[in-house]
Amino acid sequence: MEFGSFRTLVCIAALWLGNTTVQAQQRTKTSEFLYNQLDYFAQKPSNSGALRLSKMIASKKNQLHTKADQLAWVIVNCNLGYYHNQFNHKPTAILYYETAWKTYYEKELTDYDIIENCLQPLGNIYIEIGDLPKAETTIKNYLYLAEQSENTSKIISGITNLSIAYHNQGNYPKALKILKQGLDIDPDNTNLLTNTATNYLDSGNYDKAKKIANKVIAIDANQINAYQILAATALERKEFQNAQDYILQARSQLLKNKNTSARTTIKWQLAYIDILLSKSEFGEVQKNLKEIYTSLLPGYSANTDLPSKEHLIADRLLLKALDIHVYIYQETKNPLLAIAAFDLAFDVNSKLNILYPLQDTRIIQHGQNRNRTETYIDLLFTIYKDKKDKKYGIQAFQAAERSKAPFVNEALISKKLLSQYKNDSLVSNKNRLNSKLVSYETLILKEKLKGEGANIAQIQKWTTAHDTTSIALKGMLKKLHYAYPKLLRYQNNISIPTLQKKLKKDHTTLIEYFYGNRNIYQFVITQDSFEIKKIENPEYFKSIIKKYVHYFDNASIITRDITKFTKKAAELFNVLKIPRQSKRLLIIPDGLLYFIPFETLLLEETSSMNFKEMSFLLRSTEVSYEISASKYLRSNPKNIQKKTVLGVFPVFENTETELSFSKNESKSIQRYFNGDFIEKEQATYQRFTELAKKHDIIHLSTHAESGNFSRPASIQFRDQNILVNQLYGTQLNADLVVLSACETGVGRLAKGEGPISIGRGFHYAGVENILFSLWKVNDKTTATVMKNFYKNLNHSIPKARAIHRAKLDYLDAENISNAQKSPYYWAAFVYYGEVEHSYSLNYLWYRIGIVLFILIILLLPKFLQNKK
Repeated sequence: MEFGSFRTLVCIAALWLGNTTVQAQQRTKTSEFLYNQLDYFAQKPSNSGALRLSKMIASKKNQLHTKADQLAWVIVNCNLGYYHNQFNHKPTAILYYETAWKTYYEKELTDYDIIENCLQPLGNIYIEIGDLPKAETTIKNYLYLAEQSENTSKIISGITNLSIAYHNQGNYPKALKILKQGLDIDPDNTNLLTNTATNYLDSGNYDKAKKIANKVIAIDANQINAYQILAATALERKEFQNAQDYILQARSQLLKNKNTSARTTIKWQLAYIDILLSKSEFGEVQKNLKEIYTSLLPGYSANTDLPSKEHLIADRLLLKALDIHVYIYQETKNPLLAIAAFDLAFDVNSKLNILYPLQDTRIIQHGQNRNRTETYIDLLFTIYKDKKDKKYGIQAFQAAERSKAPFVNEALISKKLLSQYKNDSLVSNKNRLNSKLVSYETLILKEKLKGEGANIAQIQKWTTAHDTTSIALKGMLKKLHYAYPKLLRYQNNISIPTLQKKLKKDHTTLIEYFYGNRNIYQFVITQDSFEIKKIENPEYFKSIIKKYVHYFDNASIITRDITKFTKKAAELFNVLKIPRQSKRLLIIPDGLLYFIPFETLLLEETSSMNFKEMSFLLRSTEVSYEISASKYLRSNPKNIQKKTVLGVFPVFENTETELSFSKNESKSIQRYFNGDFIEKEQATYQRFTELAKKHDIIHLSTHAESGNFSRPASIQFRDQNILVNQLYGTQLNADLVVLSACETGVGRLAKGEGPISIGRGFHYAGVENILFSLWKVNDKTTATVMKNFYKNLNHSIPKARAIHRAKLDYLDAENISNAQKSPYYWAAFVYYGEVEHSYSLNYLWYRIGIVLFILIILLLPKFLQNKK
């Protein structure tokens, strides 16, 4: 059990305010005013004084006409950032530092140590709040500047802090690699050595960690972190007395330093708590936790164990303290108090998320919060089973649901809401900045993919521009949230009665999974029932899923041993606990389950070799998918009578990657739908973006790749490959996107958020309904399935049912061989989107109604005349 700060590196870069006078610039009335206000504030810094200073300088924001004005503005903002950090107002401190850096960069200012006064402390605060991608970017910015000026001390500082960012990401090899570069410059630097020892400790190399920590103490006996590392190594080896001795030595050094900050003390207390927990001294732990809350939260009363919700702040140390409180309540058999502590921790995590402008940061933090969510669900499930009280099961479902694709859901809600205000300058500026940010991300990524041939200076230039653009976007989002508060309401708890009412209307059974590190849960909800199940033997479960997914790696694996496949398909059906009686299923997968085509599962084992005769779930149940129950609940299907299609068919003729049957696919769609069909040389990305907003359905028949950890998923147009992150800046309002290409639903798996796939990219662009593939599809059979799908759509059959019947039509076709009726050929495409009713009868009654209305209009005068 480890909660404390043994494994948390201390941000060591000190902030030097520097000389607030301007040496190379002539002062103006504006700059003079700014410096005078700063001098007045600095005489007696306080919260109220900082607020006053902020209001005073705000009046000069639009009067920065000269370099002297702009530099004075930078210096005042740096000072405000420093003092707000001292007052523990980290979000506000970030705001001022970011303002200073953005101004300094965009105005091309000089004659000020922007590294020491702005970028170093800003990078450190990013680390403290857990915004590690921003921390990495900021530190690399000033490391690059330091290298250009050959400033060795700042290079060492940059290397030290960059290693902290890598360490906190869990990338210990990368941290150790850069630390070695620093030690080559300065072999006895205690900060570099301490960080090296910490990375060895967390990577499990306790001998090296201990050896280096002792070396640090030999150089400087006052190094607190070195003693904490020694305590941690002793604790790992169950040497409890040694661990306690070392941690008390660290405290002794801490007390000697009169300038020790409150946060440094809290980090020591968290480390000390690790020792206390190892000896189950919960009373002493509680005492230390109260001291931590008192230090962090001015409104906290020591008369209560837990802080009040209204006193919470966005702080990772507070989050650690609450996690420890959860653990204590669990160990002391107080599950309801543990739930209360959990709820506070989730609230702090939500406050932290608001501080993160970049999606990458939010996904990392969400992954960490998912571990907390899993423990929370474990606890609720236990209470649910013990008390037989459904409310705890519902609470567990709501927790699982909050963890489902939160950022895609947020993007969909945001884009749908803001589309109503597209002429609003705030909205247009937000869209412009978002597109600009995506453009820089793409340029940086594509340059990095060149490997050793990448232009480092160009990457740095784009990275800095990306950094300042993200700062501007963050400010714009803050204004948008103020103008449109509904943007922040997407995380409300889902109502089970409301959900069941919609399920009844749609004649649907919902199955939602939560795929944790230790346990896997299934929630089954119908119009009149709610059930939560824990899937036993998770290791076996994970193993069988991985084996089943590999059956679709290529076309021959299933047909090579049909008997073995059918056995596994029936086995997985039982393991997944899928209801047999449901005619319509809505699956909300999680983890590896995103890659399972549920329709291919068999209701029972069979000795038949004929795929047409097998009891696939497809035969008995219409299956569709969603990213979350909340998205399903929000859905409001459009009744579009005359849909038009944008078809994109690059074909790639006369190349090794030619899609010859793509032309047949285009012709079959054009038989049923009008629209724009761009083929061959016309199928460029620019042409796609010009036409995309004009059509209800977008169909892309092309090549795509799922990517890997270093290269994101991509989709190919005639002229270029488009990376998934490029789609994030796109605004689409199509009713349906059909991705008739390989692996468009596959990508790097992010906990809770799902695969970072091309399909997700189109969701993020604002498209509610998407049909995409789970593996490398066959060109010829895909054309057949798509022909059947569009024929069904043309007959007013709902999207989910249209693809369901298209697969059945393929499986039942007489002219297709048994080998090509393998699920590999017909099951690749899965539909994520709204569940609609069959509206062909509605259209019929609509037409009958129109005819009757016309007849009444025509016959009414004659009827009235006869009455006379």
